[in-house]
Amino acid sequence: MTDATNKTARPTRLGHSATQELLYATRFALVGAAATLVHLTAVWLLIERTKLPPLSANALAFLCAFGLSFAGNYYWTFGRPGSPRAAITRFFFVSSSAFALNTLVLAALIRADLLPPSIAAIVAALVIPAVTFLASRFWVFRDSRL
Repeated sequence: MTDATNKTARPTRLGHSATQELLYATRFALVGAAATLVHLTAVWLLIERTKLPPLSANALAFLCAFGLSFAGNYYWTFGRPGSPRAAITRFFFVSSSAFALNTLVLAALIRADLLPPSIAAIVAALVIPAVTFLASRFWVFRDSRL
């Protein structure tokens, strides 16, 4: 729904209605859920089946999920907002920073030895989404065509 068809929508600071912002957040959550499922499946399989060290498995799983996450958010969530080259560079920075935080949380959980590594990886992966959405919405995928 666009502002032109939604007469009751209130523009936000960026000129989008609250409805549009909710749509962005919902789509971002769906893409994120799919990417998280890929990440968690990959990390679990790599830890359990290949016996890779958990942090190495987590790095490979991150790379598996990155492509899906970028494509889903660039094309579907935010509707191709400008240069894909600029967006993927910024998204890689945000995703890598989020991954670093995820890795620190995972390492701390493993060091504490309170959970099996597979479960610790799941807990660590659930820490990141809100910060990543805000950075993606207002920096990574800002519409450079305006």
